[in-house]
Amino acid sequence: MPPSQRLPLETFIVLCGMPRCGTRQFADFLNAHPRLCLQGEIRSGLVQTIRATLAAGDRAYATGYAANYYRQKRAQGVIDLFTLLSKARRISKPGADLHGFKCPQMERQSAAIRAIVQPAFARLVWLHCIRNPADCWLSLKAMPWFSDDMDQFVARYCDSLDQARAIADAPAAEGPDTRISPLDLDAFIAAADKPAWLGRQLFAPLGLAPSPEDLTRIATTTDNRNATARATGSARATALDMADHAAMGRHAPRLDQAIAAYNARFGTALALRLPVAEAVAA
Repeated sequence: MPPSQRLPLETFIVLCGMPRCGTRQFADFLNAHPRLCLQGEIRSGLVQTIRATLAAGDRAYATGYAANYYRQKRAQGVIDLFTLLSKARRISKPGADLHGFKCPQMERQSAAIRAIVQPAFARLVWLHCIRNPADCWLSLKAMPWFSDDMDQFVARYCDSLDQARAIADAPAAEGPDTRISPLDLDAFIAAADKPAWLGRQLFAPLGLAPSPEDLTRIATTTDNRNATARATGSARATALDMADHAAMGRHAPRLDQAIAAYNARFGTALALRLPVAEAVAA
């Protein structure tokens, strides 16, 4: 798209939520749309580096003739910094006007993200990925890099739900129009019409309305390249063993409370299911 025909950079997108809840797959769906360009994960500490760098620029070019040039470049600067510091390869789409990045649990840094985005973009859109605790735990447990015990996992899971609600309930303030929408991986997996689900839950919150044909193309041609079997070489367990069943059961009151509050805020249907392996059940 020629520069003169490009839409202004007005919306910044953060695809966040618990790891192993579809962040990679949903990012790939988004990147299959010509207007969208989401970069990969970034190390958490580098978000503060980006914030400090831009804060220094904001102070240095607060006034004067250079301020106009700085403001014109700042949105692209945000995109370029997240691209540079991403752990993944650069995703380049010259015609895209909706930019952002995907990174699990970035909801923890909502204040820093808002400070980064605030002077440059009119809208900040969060997409929060989640699934039921048992399947999230089982998928994480299959990853060689995962080392949390059940107590740590439950704390992270509930914190993710609580942080998403905090973003949704934050009072309106000067700065970008901030919105957050849930992406329930369980609901996507269960959806009989996955293209229609993507249209409603993934693209509509971004103000996009792909045609049924485009949604079908996106749903059917986007590879789930981060599925557990692809990532580890073997299928994960689908039910909890005795120790995990007992451990998660001990945390049921806290999980139920966090899930109920999340469902009430977002209209989702998350549930605490505790599937137990047949050998354990017997």
